[in-house]
Amino acid sequence: MRLFRNLIYTCLFFLTACSPNLIDETENAVQNNNKIRLEFFSPKVETVEIFDELIHDFERENADIDIEQIIIPNGMEVLKKRIARSQAPDIFITYPLEQDYVIRAEKGYLLELTQEDFIQNINPTIQNRYLVHGKMYGVALTQNAVGVLYNKEIFEQLHLEVPQTWDEFIQVLEAVKSAGVTPILMPNKDADTTSVFNLNLVSNEFDSQYWDQVNQGKVKISGDSKWMDVAGKMLKVVSFAPKDSFETDYEQANRGFAEGSGAMYVTGTWALSFIEKWNPHLKYGIFPFPASNDPLKNRVLGGVDIGLAISKDTRHPEAAKEFLKFLVKKENAQRLSDYEGSISAVQGVTVKKTIVQPLVELVQNNKNVNWPNHYWVGGTQAERDYRRYSQQFFMDKDIGTFLRHLDQMFAFYREEFKSYHA
Repeated sequence: MRLFRNLIYTCLFFLTACSPNLIDETENAVQNNNKIRLEFFSPKVETVEIFDELIHDFERENADIDIEQIIIPNGMEVLKKRIARSQAPDIFITYPLEQDYVIRAEKGYLLELTQEDFIQNINPTIQNRYLVHGKMYGVALTQNAVGVLYNKEIFEQLHLEVPQTWDEFIQVLEAVKSAGVTPILMPNKDADTTSVFNLNLVSNEFDSQYWDQVNQGKVKISGDSKWMDVAGKMLKVVSFAPKDSFETDYEQANRGFAEGSGAMYVTGTWALSFIEKWNPHLKYGIFPFPASNDPLKNRVLGGVDIGLAISKDTRHPEAAKEFLKFLVKKENAQRLSDYEGSISAVQGVTVKKTIVQPLVELVQNNKNVNWPNHYWVGGTQAERDYRRYSQQFFMDKDIGTFLRHLDQMFAFYREEFKSYHA
């Protein structure tokens, strides 16, 4: 303890090297013979292990700080309730552009990070998505990308080529089905996973300007020929899924693909570490979802996957910022990318997981599109409703009802948004 206190006083002497506020927090912790404790709230079950490792290393460098990682699957609604009850975690996952993030920034729930030096480590094109009225309240760490995983051995046995267009994709699905093999796995039991598939079609058809029109009530979804076409494509793919897909959850689908139970599986880079744990020797690849018949127009769906914010009410803002600073160091961001195959937002980090290169190349060449739900009025609640309506649609196959539900959903959240700004 004496040595540690000496280190603190050395830090106090060299003020240019240490944050005065962090010194105060640390000194108080030492004097009280306890540690600074921070809660890190995340819905990402896929990255528990790598964050445990990173936290361990951070705590080794910062013996006065303890980070407790709290994982709540699909926890964004839980987070929303906690913030509303003034029980916000110290550090938590947040997505830029999304209405929930914007409202939290405007209401003063988030700590401003605009002037923090570590922001310079992040790709400005990605980081600037966190701007709200010229200020930043979040930090981008990783990006995700969605594609179609395919079993290379099945493709080789059936002499199939990777499809480049929508028509070719359907032909491959039909060829696999004719061979008596399950064409595509879908975890339709979990409403939360339905949008990972069908937002590929939605995002490639409708841009951010379109969602501005929807949010203002200037366009109608039901009866729209483009929506009719998109919904028809959704049902076409669902028709190739196993009959028990509505009894298959996310974990079962990951394991099923790893064990060779299906030829293809639409998912994101976040799932790769799970799949490879089930079968480290799986021979598989990934290709961009061919949403249209024009390969040059098809875009990879993805966005900020791990973005972090700090609660304005945290008792230890400097310690929390120190943790963010640690995470965006190049060597630590590289470890995270290596673990899950994600595309890092930190400059200088390269994607070493060769399996995702077909997606990475497109993202780096700006042939990608952001998650549509990040533009929706209603935020995470609208996203939850959309998934629920999608799951129901996959079951009843009623396009008209599905599109009417979407109109009603957006109308409801438009009114809610108006009341917030009233």
